[in-house]
Amino acid sequence: MARKFGPRQLKREPSPGFWPIHRKEYTWAPRTRPGPHAREKSLPLVVIVRESLGLANIAKEAIRIINAGKVKVDGVVRRDRRFPVGLMDIVQIEGVPQVYRALPKPNRGLVLLPAQDREAAYKICKIVGKQNVPGGKLQYSLHDGRTLLTAAKDARPGEELAVGGAIQLSFPAQKIVKYVPFQVGALGLVIDGRNQGYYGKITSITPGTYARRKIVRIETGAEGFETPAEYVIPVGTESPLVTLEK
Repeated sequence: MARKFGPRQLKREPSPGFWPIHRKEYTWAPRTRPGPHAREKSLPLVVIVRESLGLANIAKEAIRIINAGKVKVDGVVRRDRRFPVGLMDIVQIEGVPQVYRALPKPNRGLVLLPAQDREAAYKICKIVGKQNVPGGKLQYSLHDGRTLLTAAKDARPGEELAVGGAIQLSFPAQKIVKYVPFQVGALGLVIDGRNQGYYGKITSITPGTYARRKIVRIETGAEGFETPAEYVIPVGTESPLVTLEK
């Protein structure tokens, strides 16, 4: 009888292209566990410690660092070497003063970029779902698997969170610090597609239909481009709330 689940192992050659590993030097690659981010859009912790940050030469050394509780993701100690680290996640290593955030980079995909120390206390989460739940509350689904519950009666007209927007979420209280609506004039970061890693001001939003995607135009200085709305996360109004590469 055929098995009902996918393979338990992952070879290096078909692993995601943005992983900073040698495809032909060894046979096997670490396989991320099911978690807050999809395998195609995340990095396992062992790859981050060994290849991305260069804190270990072999997997055993990286696993020893992780098992010792020296790695934090979004302020929480993670001891699973296969834990997936995805978009906007903050990574802290005990003994390393620099804080890192997972962000898309042009022509490279998801990478760890240096962040300011104050940014270790929050992250930007895109709202990808919204629904009413019993008790007169609204449930918001975020891009990293989190859900937030708010009282619908407390929301004033024009202040209610909307799908497509983003929130600045604090740690460890997980409180909403600021809301960035998905609208013309906001700063948008492209997180997928051929323009991923670029950001600029949203100048127009073309409504979509059943057969056509909603399209966003982003101006990056003297140039501009169009991309699907689901590929964009708002990161601020006047200036980005997180450190981004120019």
